[in-house]
Amino acid sequence: PFEGFTVKIAVAHGPNNARKLIEVIKNAQQTGKPLPWHFIEVMACPGGCIGGGGQPKPTNLEIRKARTELTFKEDMDLPLRKSHENPEVNELYSKYLKEPLGHHSHHYLHTTYSPNVTRDMATYNADESAGLDSILARYPDHPQYLLPIVIEESDQKGYISDPSLVKIANHVHLYPPHVESILSHYHFFPRKYTSDTHIYLCRCHNCMMKGQSKVMQAIKERYGVDNLHSSVSRDGKFTFHTMNWLGYCVNDGPAMMVKRRGGDYVEVLTGLTGDGVEGSLKGLKGNVFKWAKNNIVEQTLKAKGKYSLIESNVAVKDAVKKAVRMGPMQVIKEVTEAKLLGRGGAGFMTGRKWESAYKADMKEKYVVCNADEGLPSTFKDWFLLNNENKRKEVLAGMGICAKTIGAKKCYLYLRYEYRNLVPSIEADIKQLQNECPELAVLNYEVRLGGGPYVAGEENAQFESIQGFAPIPRKDRPSTVFPTVEGLFFKPTVINNVETFACIPHIVQQGASAFRADGLPKLLSVSGDVPRPLIIETLLNGYTLNDLITDAKARDVTAAEVGGCTEPLIFGDKFNTPFGFGKDVINAAGSVVLFDSACDFGEIYSNKLRFMTDESCKQCVPCRDGTSLLHKAFDELRTQGKSRYNERTLKVAAEAARMSSICAHGKGLDVLFTAACEHLKTKKPY
Repeated sequence: PFEGFTVKIAVAHGPNNARKLIEVIKNAQQTGKPLPWHFIEVMACPGGCIGGGGQPKPTNLEIRKARTELTFKEDMDLPLRKSHENPEVNELYSKYLKEPLGHHSHHYLHTTYSPNVTRDMATYNADESAGLDSILARYPDHPQYLLPIVIEESDQKGYISDPSLVKIANHVHLYPPHVESILSHYHFFPRKYTSDTHIYLCRCHNCMMKGQSKVMQAIKERYGVDNLHSSVSRDGKFTFHTMNWLGYCVNDGPAMMVKRRGGDYVEVLTGLTGDGVEGSLKGLKGNVFKWAKNNIVEQTLKAKGKYSLIESNVAVKDAVKKAVRMGPMQVIKEVTEAKLLGRGGAGFMTGRKWESAYKADMKEKYVVCNADEGLPSTFKDWFLLNNENKRKEVLAGMGICAKTIGAKKCYLYLRYEYRNLVPSIEADIKQLQNECPELAVLNYEVRLGGGPYVAGEENAQFESIQGFAPIPRKDRPSTVFPTVEGLFFKPTVINNVETFACIPHIVQQGASAFRADGLPKLLSVSGDVPRPLIIETLLNGYTLNDLITDAKARDVTAAEVGGCTEPLIFGDKFNTPFGFGKDVINAAGSVVLFDSACDFGEIYSNKLRFMTDESCKQCVPCRDGTSLLHKAFDELRTQGKSRYNERTLKVAAEAARMSSICAHGKGLDVLFTAACEHLKTKKPY
């Protein structure tokens, strides 16, 4: 009993069962029948539900224990500990439960405390939030502005203090524990002050192959740090981190990204050496701005009659006018006949996607350009966005899409590491809208991410823009696509940078000319090559052997195609053509070539480390399985045996494949199996 009212709670094992129970509640509400339950409690909730709002994603056991003790203490000390005395709980029962349970119902169940009393006031220094009010004044009080506010505050102070977190939470109408949890999924927003300068060392294949391990060892010795996981130098000047992919490090690895307090930009140091790293860091003085030079070589197939996306520049003003004159259905028909497939990796038919969004019977629609190029060794989108002409083609493609499907808002979601491109992109948006009055009514916005690889997954990206944790939606049925329920749960077209860049070409030149001899496709090529390359090819039988020849690579024994989540490809498959679908090599965008001197065991270890680091920790089999399998592989590689038996490893890999929400966890089984198969061909120690 609850003050004369019975609270009914149904317990569900996992989100799928919870969804079924929620449907029962919705049906009861729609038919006017008594509610069978008021809350759905999900057992084995990933991340935990201690103290309200869920914990930030687990790190190591010691941190989890300390966090649990702290949250329990705060929980028990709260004056509103008793739910029947909490007005917010009463409000939830009287108001919120009258509506169908939504995406955040589980969060509301556990987060029932007033934001003003969630911190220990004895250690609360309100001065740490000085200057934040001027930032908040520029943003509406809505959760979708959480990330832009956090980025500005972090730029100013170098971290997000407790007082700032509470103020921000109040402004965007979220609970501080919820905001704490959200921020834990991002890489670049420290929660306490450690130093004015944060150093992020890239450990992608390219940087590691060029000596990053020696740079890391030199830093440990010269700056007195035991590890590079948020460790502070002995002089207090630097905080060191590692990251999985900078993007522009292919120019001249090894590389590091530098973020200094007070600036709205990042700096990049490339060509590092163990002996020279100290001198490189000493060069970070005053307002001297350091940024990577563009060493990437453009290499296109120039056979007569073949269309080139790189070499052909479109007059975007004319393309936009023509698209508007053609009308939505004709534009969709042209894109469909061009057989343009999504360039982000999935290879979905772009025309079909646009048609679905166009036919959606809703006034509010969105266009999102996915520029969160977080898959290691992929740099084609960075290459396009660095080129003024191609950048305008991308923006024009977004505008044509918006005019076609009936959207008025366009987001370009740009990875944090590429944030120095923001001024150029915003200037080009302004110029494009001045030149193309047809696009003047559109609202373009560049939205910066915060580092996690999983934010490139479409639903995780929607959640990030909306102001929530950048993780895939666990309560979205597999049959519901973004064109029906996307950003803000409205019809949305989300396409890759390269996909949007193709649109003005298709509109202006026509589908038949664009695909005359095969669809043009950009491939990022790095590794054991003279210089990193952007190779433009045509998807008409172009093989990995062809690419090796064009890249002038020698003694190539293996290749990684499609990023760190994919197994290595060896010589027996080098004659397989690039493409999308079955019996081809995925043409998503990245190719790393390895010669015979490469330690493939080390490469696989780095790949499994990436899987562990970049798991969003939402799905338990992925969260725990990635770590377990990485440890097991390193034991097998260095000792010839593991503490885990074969059955344990098989179950862990299969559980991740069968139970994970997104492709990250689902790909773990194949990757780990391939890694172990490699060990069988080579003595592991």
